[in-house]
Amino acid sequence: MRVLGVLVALLIAGCTTDNAFYNCGDPGGPCCADNTCKSGNVCSGGSCQTCGGAGQACCSGRQCGGGMACANNLCVACGAPGQTCCAGNGCGGGCCVNQICTMSGSTCPTLGGACSNGSCGTCGAVGQPCCVEPGGGNNRMVCTAQGAGCSNGQCVACGDAGQTCCGQRSCSNSGFACTQANVCAQCGGAGQPCCAGASCLASGLACNDGVCAQCGGTGQVCCAGAACGSGGCCDPDKVTCVASGAACSGGGMCANNVCPPANNNTCGAGGVFPTFVKGCTLADNCVIGFHQTDCCGSLNAIGINHSERMTFDTAEAAWAATCGACGCAARQPRAEDGKMCAQANITVRCDNGMCTTRCN
Repeated sequence: MRVLGVLVALLIAGCTTDNAFYNCGDPGGPCCADNTCKSGNVCSGGSCQTCGGAGQACCSGRQCGGGMACANNLCVACGAPGQTCCAGNGCGGGCCVNQICTMSGSTCPTLGGACSNGSCGTCGAVGQPCCVEPGGGNNRMVCTAQGAGCSNGQCVACGDAGQTCCGQRSCSNSGFACTQANVCAQCGGAGQPCCAGASCLASGLACNDGVCAQCGGTGQVCCAGAACGSGGCCDPDKVTCVASGAACSGGGMCANNVCPPANNNTCGAGGVFPTFVKGCTLADNCVIGFHQTDCCGSLNAIGINHSERMTFDTAEAAWAATCGACGCAARQPRAEDGKMCAQANITVRCDNGMCTTRCN
C-alpha cells in the first residue's frame, strides 16, 4: 500500500501543470503557474507557443526578432510603406501614422499634411506640436517621426534614459523600460520597472505588477518558472509562494514544491482554450472576456480586441459546457495582473499595445 501511495503522489506531481519541475514551459505544453514558458516561448491561452519569428506570436513584452514588429500579437515585417512601424516609430524616413508607415511625400492618413522627414507638415517631428489622431471618440496626441514622442503637446526626443517613451511605450536602449509615468528608466533591479517580457535582471527578483520585487519566499511572488525556495509551492491562483506543509488556495497542502489541483474535474476535456487577438491602440479597442478555469466556476479575466467578442463568447460557451459542477466555491476572478478581486472591480486597458485586465 505504501508503494501505491508513493506512485500516486508521483503521478499527481508529474501531471500537475502548476509544478515548475514537471510538464510546464515546453512548446505546445502548458504554461507554468506564473504564466511563464521556457526561453523563446510565450504563454498564450494557457499553453506555450514558439514566439518571435515571422508570423509567430510576439514574445512577452511585444518582442520580435530583428526587422520585425508586433502587430495584433503577431511578428510581422516593419518599416516599409504600408507595413507596421518598427520600434520608436521607425519608418525609414517616412511617417508613422496609427502604427502604419506612410511613404515620404504622401499625405498622412487621418492627420493630413504631406509626410516629409517624419513630419506630417506642421506636426509630428521633434520640435513640432504633437499631431491629433482621431479615433474611438478619444483624440490622441501622437508624434510621427522616428525617435519622437509626445510630451505635454510637443514632440520631443524619446526612448533614452529620462526621456519620454516612444510609441507603443517603447525605449530605444536595452536595459531600459517605460514606467507608469511614461518615462524611460533603468529596469530589472529591485524596485525598478520590469524589463521587456516582464523580466528582471537579478536572481531572487520577479515581476510583480510591473515592478521587480523579491520573490520565492513565503507570501512573496513566485520566481520565474513558478519556483519557490525552501520546499515551498507556487500557489497557481495567487501566484505567490506557500510554505511547505501550508494550505494552498485549492484546499490541498503544499508538498514537494507542488500545490495539488483543487479537484480532478477539470475543464476542456484535455483540450486547450483558444487564443484571441489582444492588439490595440486605444482602451476603446478592448473588452473583457471571462474564462472559466475549473468546475467550481472560478474565472480568469482576459483582455481581448473588441472584434473578438462574438468568437470568444462562442468558444467560452463550448468550454464551460465541459466543466461540469463539483459543489465547491469559486474563487474571486483573477485579472491578468495576477490579482484577484470582485468582477465589478476588473477593468481593461491598452497597455504596450495589448488589451490587459487589472484589478482596481
